[in-house]
Amino acid sequence: MEMKAVSRLCWWLCWYLAGLGAVTRALKLEELFEFGEAAGDLQLPPGSDSTAKLPLKGSLVYLEEKYDTVYINTNGFVAVAEPPAEEKYLGKTPSEFKMIAVLLGDLDNSDGQGKVYFRHDSTPNILGRAADHIRQGFPDGKVEKPTNTFIVTWENMAAQGTSGRGDQLDTKRITFQLVVAYTASSAWAILLYPRNGLQFLYTSIGGERKLLESGFNEGLVGWFWKKQGLYFNITSDDEASISQLTKKTNAARSGVWVYKIGSSPFFVEIQPGKVFSSPENEGVTEPPVTMLPTQTADHVGVDFLTYTTQGIKTAGTVPEEKHEQPSETPSSFQTGYPETVTPGNATLKTQEPHFVESDTIAPAPTSTGTIQRIHPTEQHETETRYTTSETLQPRHTTPTPSEPRYTSEKPGLQQRHVPAPPRSAPQHPQIVVVDEDLDVNVFAYNLETCAHNRHKCSAFADCRDHSRGYCCHCRPGYYGNGKDCVAEGKPQRMNGKVNGQVFVGNLPSPIRLTNNDLHSYVVANDGRAYVAISNIPDSVGPSLQLLSSLGGVIGWAFALEQPGYENGFSLIGGVFSRQAEVVFQPGNEHLTIKQEFKGIDEHDHLVMSTDLDGRLPAVPLGSTVQIKPYKEIHQYSRNFIISSSSCNYTITSPDGDVQTRSYQWRQSIIFQTCPYDEAGWAGATLTTQQLSVDQIFVMFDANNHLIRYAMSNKIGPIHSSLLEQNPCFSGRHGCDINAVCTPGEGVRFSCECTAGFAGDGRYCHDIDECRETPSVCGPNAVCSNQPGSLRCECSAGFVFASDGKTCVDVDECQQQDRCHAEASCSNTQGSFTCQCRPGFHGDGFHCSPTFSEREKTRCEQQRASAVADSDVPFSFRPRPTVGRYVPRCDERGAYEPTQCHQSIGQCWCVDANGQEVPNTRTGPHSSPPLCIDQAVTPAPIGPTPRPDVQPIAPGAYLLFAQSGKIEHVPLDGYIMRREEAKPLLHVPDRVVIAVAYDCVEKMVYWTDITGPAISKASLTGGDIVPVVTKELQSPEGIAIDHVARLLFWTDSTRDTIEVSKLDGSHRRVLFDTDLVNPRPIVTNPAYGRLYWADWNRDGPKIEMSNMDGTGRVVLVKDNLALPNGLTFDYENQQLCWADAGTRKVECMDPHRQLRRNIVEGIQYPFALVSFGRNLYYTDWRREAVVAVDRHLGKETEEFLPQKRSRLYGITTTATQCPQVYNYCADNGGCSHLCLPRLGGLSCRCPDATDGQCEEKVL
Repeated sequence: MEMKAVSRLCWWLCWYLAGLGAVTRALKLEELFEFGEAAGDLQLPPGSDSTAKLPLKGSLVYLEEKYDTVYINTNGFVAVAEPPAEEKYLGKTPSEFKMIAVLLGDLDNSDGQGKVYFRHDSTPNILGRAADHIRQGFPDGKVEKPTNTFIVTWENMAAQGTSGRGDQLDTKRITFQLVVAYTASSAWAILLYPRNGLQFLYTSIGGERKLLESGFNEGLVGWFWKKQGLYFNITSDDEASISQLTKKTNAARSGVWVYKIGSSPFFVEIQPGKVFSSPENEGVTEPPVTMLPTQTADHVGVDFLTYTTQGIKTAGTVPEEKHEQPSETPSSFQTGYPETVTPGNATLKTQEPHFVESDTIAPAPTSTGTIQRIHPTEQHETETRYTTSETLQPRHTTPTPSEPRYTSEKPGLQQRHVPAPPRSAPQHPQIVVVDEDLDVNVFAYNLETCAHNRHKCSAFADCRDHSRGYCCHCRPGYYGNGKDCVAEGKPQRMNGKVNGQVFVGNLPSPIRLTNNDLHSYVVANDGRAYVAISNIPDSVGPSLQLLSSLGGVIGWAFALEQPGYENGFSLIGGVFSRQAEVVFQPGNEHLTIKQEFKGIDEHDHLVMSTDLDGRLPAVPLGSTVQIKPYKEIHQYSRNFIISSSSCNYTITSPDGDVQTRSYQWRQSIIFQTCPYDEAGWAGATLTTQQLSVDQIFVMFDANNHLIRYAMSNKIGPIHSSLLEQNPCFSGRHGCDINAVCTPGEGVRFSCECTAGFAGDGRYCHDIDECRETPSVCGPNAVCSNQPGSLRCECSAGFVFASDGKTCVDVDECQQQDRCHAEASCSNTQGSFTCQCRPGFHGDGFHCSPTFSEREKTRCEQQRASAVADSDVPFSFRPRPTVGRYVPRCDERGAYEPTQCHQSIGQCWCVDANGQEVPNTRTGPHSSPPLCIDQAVTPAPIGPTPRPDVQPIAPGAYLLFAQSGKIEHVPLDGYIMRREEAKPLLHVPDRVVIAVAYDCVEKMVYWTDITGPAISKASLTGGDIVPVVTKELQSPEGIAIDHVARLLFWTDSTRDTIEVSKLDGSHRRVLFDTDLVNPRPIVTNPAYGRLYWADWNRDGPKIEMSNMDGTGRVVLVKDNLALPNGLTFDYENQQLCWADAGTRKVECMDPHRQLRRNIVEGIQYPFALVSFGRNLYYTDWRREAVVAVDRHLGKETEEFLPQKRSRLYGITTTATQCPQVYNYCADNGGCSHLCLPRLGGLSCRCPDATDGQCEEKVL
């Protein structure tokens, strides 16, 4: 062994000394690709955050996707979409958008010295030079000559804020270049850093010195729950990694760095160049040598597995050894923890079991690259994570899960791992020199403990410290991998999207599937799985019946476990990648299924994505398919599972012809386990298991365009043919679907409700933990009940502290540009306020100089004119004035909404311009009309709430409109938490009237009469989205059908009731007759009903119809005066209204038409909403929100907003949507509008149609 070590050391020293001679010449400035006006470049406008759009010739493939346009930015990067303002990304990497960061920092060229040049170039000379650089970086493979390039050059750029200061820093400049070369299917990035081109390494961001950064960023990815994609760092947090960009290389020339950035058909990846040259190194001393014992590598299924070989090289050390790179799927996937990589320093080859010895050598420091996949909520945490660091070439990576995941360790190969010391100065990473035929991963673990990482485990898991790190373990009563844990016996739901292209039979063109919804439901205590995919075309639907294996992995994950065996979720949790190859006989059609399981989302649903590519046998429309029971043998290794099987099926065509065929498949599943558990992975003892699948049901529902699969799944031993007789193992137990079946002796068993449910086991109901323990989430947090569990979310303006449990205030004033430049910002608990400085007025977000005397408004001018005319001497008039109308103006100079002519005894409503609103005039001896104040509220002088929509925590809220804003008040049971009331949305230039809430997408919709318009915004944060902006005059009522996804509204000037889809498309007038002043409108989705009120003074009424416009009837017309507010209680099927004329709140059963008084003697109600046993209404005279207990028949509470003015519409945010049957699932088979009605639906055409619409009643 000693002789081997000595010979190996001699071999290494020879290699090392040879490397010293491989000194390359640094890149000179004049050796950059030609740039400037003479080269035909365009120039970016001067500034500190300028962006220019560059259309490309041909599509660029970057990280799996194609782009036709790129965006050049001052700050040293190129993006594929228009980037946001710099404060959104500087100092906050990884960013939320996809970019190539050449040297990212706060750069500036506004002084005229710095320039940013860019162009598209496909001349032969440029293409040839780019190809040469690529070949130098990838000499061992065939490089396709690029067909296009674009070139961006940042010349003499300054650090923002340094220009003109007169200190030494203002003279320092940086110059660098990016060349992106590409073909139709591949792309490479060439980064060039000339000698003396990097004269500074830091820029100031937010008052702090931040290192420049270089790398590739995928941005946010995911269909349901957005999360951070691949993040590949070329530089690190060590300034040496930046300065050495000009001195080192991965493409045989110092200062030149080549990366392949697009081509992989499945995995998102960045491939660095492979040819490193070493700059001259002085003072090299002989490194110490340490012997490390290793053990045999044991694994199953070698033909499926590939591992990584160390070929590490640092400055002045061992040159790289060349290896072949095989094409097999790699076994190591990065899914949530940082992994340190030296670009271009490792290859992949099949692992063979053998004994080895290794030498540990401490070389000089080196620049490294880093691949990271980080959950969005942890992007900027300062504490450490589970980390497996390897100095190696980046490998294929799987899409990011919704939570941080374990990093894989090579199966069976145990090594001694030494924790890295705390970072205080550049460290000397340990490397390993091994025999050239040895594959070995070298890990440098960060020693982490549960004290700082407990919150990364599931809420139903315990964190345990081990010698090298921590692991998460599900508690008793739960199962999973510790990151994801679910209650035993609890049914599981899965959601996802299906994409891809499928050829059918001999058809030459594929059928494309784009974001088709996939939903699955598994009854865990009997192993029955159900899968449905929507919007399937008839051309492929019948053939997809053969693809039950698409849902087979879901059945495996939650299969019914036989004694001593475990299903997929028990062993590996909810984050894994699956690829299956299916071959159909006798036609030999091939199809590939690729699925990514991304963990459990905030709704406790497992999230997945599916991609299909290949050909299916043709199955005639109307045929039925029966798939015979089958078995799969699963072979397990530490991070890899393989299986294969075959299956017989029969096709029965509509004419009765029966054919028997078969298909075979083999699949691989890749996942990560916690590498720190000395006891080993739980599945290590289960090297093989058998999945038995029977009771298979497949169907294509042509009417609804749905493909459905159902199957029963059991996981157990391979050779046992005896069926377990105990009902818990056979699934024939009769326990509630939310119960655990516990076996006893023989055939005895017991049923016990799973965690979060209560009952006798035969019947279980959900426990509302939030109601039973209101303080469970702590202060400044909101508890949201979930089936079988709960969820804690921080209130708006708060975020979780590092412990993941305590909510702490966000100081919004630390963020730039929160207030106007002439305003001061004051942080408050959960929010902030802005106030204009002395000498300015406004809302704090917009401040204007204050003038001593303002101009008269239109109303004041008209009033002055009327008064002046009345004072003119009689001699100047042809005859005396009997009586003249003098407008009434409020204290702001705006028209009061109700105007009266005292001489004739008439009153009427006016709009903001003083024009009379039709159908509002009342005669003598009548009470004045109830008029909406249509004047826009001016911007206040004092502090006001934030103007954008900020996310609010889940829970029940009241939302109400107050002229130019919408406020929200949290509900604690039925009690209004008045002290926590805050603005949700501030629109000072609008008069918001009606509000409604969509519980599915968590959107608030509202009408405003100043636009006029109907708009929406998400409660989770974001911009205002216009929905309907044309052909509106006075939209005063709005309602949503959350089931059929429809929007209804009233227009009291057009005298119409209209409907559209929720996005405002396919608009149709339902009623435009027998309406005078329609205002409130509500829906009853369970019965397909629509209710509205008309406050016509000559004949007020409440009406009802089906949502398709049929069955219109008057429900109430007696004892009504001004029915302003209307609401519908889904749970009790009660229609309630508030009348400002009779001053009553009443309710009725619209089915039996039983009417009763709730409360009398109220003042001036405007809008009404139902929530449980309470009704809440807005009152104009009291300028308040008032709560009424329907059972007690009295008012119980009043909320007075801080700013007193008229309140308008009101609604609630439901924590869960009412569950009712959806007649319009998949749009009910309609081409345009699907409108529910009692017992069915109608397909209706919009008023503006293309002529391709068909109306029918179903």
